[in-house]
Amino acid sequence: MLQGQAPSLLVRAERIARDFDVSAEQVRSITRHLVAQLKDGLANPRPWQLPSYVQSIPTGAEKGEFLAVDLGGSNCRICLVNLKGDSTFDVAQSKHIVPPSLMVSNSHRPLFDYIAHRLKEFLEKRAGLADQLPYSLGFTFSFTCEQLSLASGRLIRWDKGWDVPDALGRDPCVMLQDAIDRQGLPIRVTVLANDSVGTLLTRSYISGPKTSTLAAIIFGTGTNAAYVERLSNVRRMTTTVPSSGIMVMNTEWGCLDDKMQVLPRTPFDDEVDASSTDPGSQMLEKRVSGLYLGELLRLAIVQLYRQHTFVMELDEKSTVFQHGNINSSFISKLATASAKSAIDLVEDVLAAKNTTPEDVQAIQLIASSIARRAARLAGASLAALIIQSGRLAPSPKHSTSLACKVEEPQPAENSSSTRVQRFWQSLGLLWQRLLKSVGMGPIVRKPHSCRSSQQTQISREENGEQSIIDIGADGSLIELYPAFETEMRGALRDVTEIGLAGEQRVRVHLTKDGSGVGAALMAQAASQLEKME
Repeated sequence: MLQGQAPSLLVRAERIARDFDVSAEQVRSITRHLVAQLKDGLANPRPWQLPSYVQSIPTGAEKGEFLAVDLGGSNCRICLVNLKGDSTFDVAQSKHIVPPSLMVSNSHRPLFDYIAHRLKEFLEKRAGLADQLPYSLGFTFSFTCEQLSLASGRLIRWDKGWDVPDALGRDPCVMLQDAIDRQGLPIRVTVLANDSVGTLLTRSYISGPKTSTLAAIIFGTGTNAAYVERLSNVRRMTTTVPSSGIMVMNTEWGCLDDKMQVLPRTPFDDEVDASSTDPGSQMLEKRVSGLYLGELLRLAIVQLYRQHTFVMELDEKSTVFQHGNINSSFISKLATASAKSAIDLVEDVLAAKNTTPEDVQAIQLIASSIARRAARLAGASLAALIIQSGRLAPSPKHSTSLACKVEEPQPAENSSSTRVQRFWQSLGLLWQRLLKSVGMGPIVRKPHSCRSSQQTQISREENGEQSIIDIGADGSLIELYPAFETEMRGALRDVTEIGLAGEQRVRVHLTKDGSGVGAALMAQAASQLEKME
């Protein structure tokens, strides 16, 4: 480039793309910090590492028909799930886009009345459903809640662009039940679920008793993960629970490193955060989830356009000048488009004219760097979760294996738990009881003990599954962006504790719409245990 000559479009685009690079050393630093935060959240009351009160995972033998509501980043799904008891299920569902006026509102009632009305429509369209006995409903509520039991919680904060302030501190199950009662529907909300916890349970149900699912990861409008933790490590809980066994943890990892100690930062990230409904929080999510990636690309395009580097012409009403009007699907489509179709795509989405191949190349370069950074941060986060879980190394001999089902604990002396508390605390034991009732013993040798890790290891060797770290996954990014998992795995290999050998043990299985089925699985457990009580 000659002295005094302005940098070309591609040179400027390459500079922006480099700002989104995440080196191997950065991945290792981020992973170390996130492991420390995960440990801190197990010991102290933080808005991450939230106990789900799920203390056992499905085996695939569960049966029944149950309702579920899945309220996610921008959609509300109503599901009727038929669990067949052989690791398969059928789902009838309706999907609705939540109106923006309900996502940002002064009152929670319009939102929950909207959900209840959609439930009523769902039942009325299916002959006879509305006349049956009360349905048990699992409510997947994909926002940060402090779980108080399997059936109750307290909303801590909104994210993903939502803001309904008078719902903060309230129980989502109570708000939904009140709206259902106003409609006079034969439905009882019996379970509060999280999308990542639900996806983990669904993956465990599908995979059957021979596979010990470790975690579920969500990369869609938002991002989150749940995993199986040793209960002895969960020291933040004040509720009486068994002293051994497992606890499914809702990590809420989107808010890890909100103090920005290790996460990468660009001026575009700062602008996205400042214009969000929750500035200063969910900093990891704002670099990984689909809600924000399109906005990062939009801001980069605007900067280049204002520098008069593009040949293409943009109408003043173009989406590129409108906050939040470019979504992550544009990034996914750019990644697979041919040269000709990419020009058509850019002109269609951006309302552009006279677009050149160089214009498109610059946009594709920045889009791929934004997506690659998201995937590598996702890999660093998954690495932290795997390290914390202890699955990388064999457990000490005779330790409790996470593959074991939790046996019923001995009652604590002088327990002050109420009958309701005991009901929900024992819900995690239902999976084993149900197996026993049909003549199938749980994966244990004798009461109140699990198989040793050595026995479990031998069993997995016999089944060819000794080394598998089984992960369920859901979300448009990991499903539709072609290189997302590849880049995520690259980051896993960059982490010293995992490396190539550890990365090859990880199996990621797409568990599409798993959150709704997971909520139904929890509702099934609650219903069966209530009958037994």
